[in-house]
Amino acid sequence: MTFQFRKEAIEEDLNSNFPSQGQGNPPLYYSLSDVVVPTYNINPVTEGSTLPANLQTAWDFSTGHATFSNTETTFINTPGFWQVDVNAAVLFSSGVQRSCRINLFDGVTRKIVWEINSFSTGADDVTSSVENKFVVFLRSGDSLVALSSNTSAIMDIWYRQIATVNGTLVNPLGYSAA
Repeated sequence: MTFQFRKEAIEEDLNSNFPSQGQGNPPLYYSLSDVVVPTYNINPVTEGSTLPANLQTAWDFSTGHATFSNTETTFINTPGFWQVDVNAAVLFSSGVQRSCRINLFDGVTRKIVWEINSFSTGADDVTSSVENKFVVFLRSGDSLVALSSNTSAIMDIWYRQIATVNGTLVNPLGYSAA
C-alpha cells in the first residue's frame, strides 16, 4: 500500500539540500508505505551541525558571576540573548522593606524582569532564599541592572551569552563540531 503526499516545508528543505533533484519541476512527491526506510534526516541537530539546546546553553569558562548587596550595578550591556541564573537571599524583618531586583534598562526606562521583596510576615529575622533561571534579550543600548536595596538582600548571579543580537547561537567556549 502506497500513499502520496505533499509537504511544502520538506520539499523546500530537500530541494535546497539536493538541487540536482529537479527543484520540484514537476512537483516532487514523496511516498509512504508500510515499510519505513530512513533515507534523509532533516534534523540539523542529528546531522551534527548544531548542538542540542541543553548543551548549547551549558555553563563554561565564559560564564560571568557577580554577587550584589546594597548596590545598583550594571552587569550586562552587550546586545544579544543572555542566560541568567540568580540566587537571592532576603532577610525578612518587620518594619524593614528589602528587595532584590533585575531590571532591563534602555538609558531612560527600567523594566523589572525579576524581583523578590520582603514583606512583614509577623516574624523577625526570617531569611527566604529563591533561585530562578531565565533568558533575556538586550538590544543595542540596553543593559541588565541588578539592584539590592539592603545589605540583608543578597544576589548571586551567573550569566552567559547564548546568542548574538541577530540570533546566531554562541556555543560554549572551546566547543567545535567534530
